[in-house]
Amino acid sequence: MTPAEPSSGARSGAPTVRDGARDAAAAHLEGISKSFPGVKALDDVSLDVRRGEVHALLGENGAGKSTLVKILAGLIRPDSGHIRLDDAEVVFGGPRDAQRRGISYVPQEVQAVPDFSVGRNMLLGFEGPFDRKGKLTAKDRRLTREALDLCGASFSESAMAGQLSVPELRLAQISRTLLHPGDVILLDEPNAALSENDAAAMLERLHTLRDQQKAIIYVSHRLTEVLGIADRITVLRDGHAVGTFPRAELDKDKIVSLMTKDSTLGDREPAGTVEALERVETAAQRAQPVASTNGKPLLEVDSLTSDPNLLDVTMSVRPGQIVGVAGVQGSGHGHLLRAIAGVDGYDRGRIAVGGQSLHPAVVRHAYRAGVVLVPADRRASAIVPGLSVRANLTLPIGSTARRVGMRRIRRERQLAREYVDALGIRPANTEILAGNLSGGNQQKLALARALVSKPSVLLLDEPTQGIDVAAKAEILTLIRQLVQDVGFGVVVASSEFEELLAVTDVIHVMSQGRLVATFPTGEADYERILHAALP
Repeated sequence: MTPAEPSSGARSGAPTVRDGARDAAAAHLEGISKSFPGVKALDDVSLDVRRGEVHALLGENGAGKSTLVKILAGLIRPDSGHIRLDDAEVVFGGPRDAQRRGISYVPQEVQAVPDFSVGRNMLLGFEGPFDRKGKLTAKDRRLTREALDLCGASFSESAMAGQLSVPELRLAQISRTLLHPGDVILLDEPNAALSENDAAAMLERLHTLRDQQKAIIYVSHRLTEVLGIADRITVLRDGHAVGTFPRAELDKDKIVSLMTKDSTLGDREPAGTVEALERVETAAQRAQPVASTNGKPLLEVDSLTSDPNLLDVTMSVRPGQIVGVAGVQGSGHGHLLRAIAGVDGYDRGRIAVGGQSLHPAVVRHAYRAGVVLVPADRRASAIVPGLSVRANLTLPIGSTARRVGMRRIRRERQLAREYVDALGIRPANTEILAGNLSGGNQQKLALARALVSKPSVLLLDEPTQGIDVAAKAEILTLIRQLVQDVGFGVVVASSEFEELLAVTDVIHVMSQGRLVATFPTGEADYERILHAALP
């Protein structure tokens, strides 16, 4: 068997494993399927992890990696399939149940209670009946300090979590797992927010845990790391298992080939893949790039640095141009947009709009210069679900529906109707609650809200994340049409590379905080972008 041609077992959803692997597995998932509204996240996927091994789980964004790991962590119930621990079938009642059965989990999201100390956050869920929730005992301090030291963390266990940076919180999160490591350890993109030194220390600790006969599932986009630490590698694509391979059979080129759309997946294509590509291609044909390279840049980013998320990033955007920033989890592409919008600060560098430099980390200054961000988390940051469509559209301070701070209800209704019609928001009821709209229509509402502010530079962070195929094609066409009609500059940061190929004029690729490649969109292809994006 070669890596490019998985065995017949992989075609049916079962990874290729050595004889007797099932008997030796600490955890075994068999025939796992899971669907969410409009999306089949996993389709008949099987995976096992053995004691004393690091089993890497690879795939593009949306391949199903995090869903599979969350199922084993007890956070999500599968629609079908079986989970066995030491060959005994189990059904988890929730994450606490999985933890009691020996499953330790480090999620992709950085999580902490900001008003608790680092140590108290690390001990959440491990308290005894008489432990005080707010104060660390001498024993608590000793245990948490030892775990933090194992990860190379220099901050105090008594520091308030709300005062720490994201990389520091990530180290605390990983350290929490080391307090009571279970027999099976699940790590979902643990190094995405870490510096190279901190990541190296964490990987060193994984070697120790493997030597202690722990079974480790490791999800990462950092292929160099994976090839250095993994014993076996399973590749997922579009919710299907492509195959499981000994590390020695793979290199970066072969992994990229297995992850991309045109590689072999037995004798079938993943459900929905052909339809999705056809819809995106149709959207691109309806709206060919028309950007001019003439004129002065609207937006200039020069040597922007905020270690480890942004490292010497330089780029520009011209009027009528759509610039794509491609990246996988932890690449820094979202941080770049937030820094431009004034949401995140940075250590050094310069951002200018129309030749005028912006103040670092001042949203108001960026907004007044015409920079508007549509964030990735639309429900939490881009819209107010509990308000009506009309109220959402008239919230921006630049809205013409206000005069000297006073609301103009008739103008609000007129403005809302104009944007609902122009962007095709459905249902076309301006009084419906925004939270009751579908994902695609919520994204259109977020776009409309940004447009009310009359931006000169529009920043779109993962604009099609979590919406169905038809809505994605509609959003892509809408973005291109808006640029053609209005002529502002757009930056689209996305891990959906086909969509960048459909709508942009130029694509920058980010990896570990750096711009590592730039392609005119007409000269780019999916595999070249993915190869550059994976460190």
